[in-house]
Amino acid sequence: MITNFIERWDANRENAKVYFSKKENKPGSYLDLVKYVVGVIGSEEDEYGFGSTPDPNRIHVVDDGDYQGTLLFVIGASGYQPSDYWAVKVSYGSCSGCDTFQLIDLPYDYDDEPYVVSERAIDDLCTLCLHIVQGLKEI
Repeated sequence: MITNFIERWDANRENAKVYFSKKENKPGSYLDLVKYVVGVIGSEEDEYGFGSTPDPNRIHVVDDGDYQGTLLFVIGASGYQPSDYWAVKVSYGSCSGCDTFQLIDLPYDYDDEPYVVSERAIDDLCTLCLHIVQGLKEI
């Protein structure tokens, strides 16, 4: 577990709740969650422009599964020609009984109905994001 990433996530948890409550920010996949997390935990580059934190635009996904399996997200650092990388592994399933993301009760996107996300769904998304942060390893 990378302590400064956890601290950055914790400092932005309330912002995440607001973010996930908006229809345009509804995550559709684990990749959406990883991109959000990496954007939150990233910080400024050092004074020489070398990346020292994960870049949400440098996420590579390895998925050798089918309807269930493991996603491996490899994330390059920000800056020119990164030499720092992080990885996080997420297991997924084929139904809400075996897949954490699918279990989260997000509203459907009907145009004629207001988009209202339950407090529980927002808390579940934030918890799943925390688990992603906790799973990040430097490689």
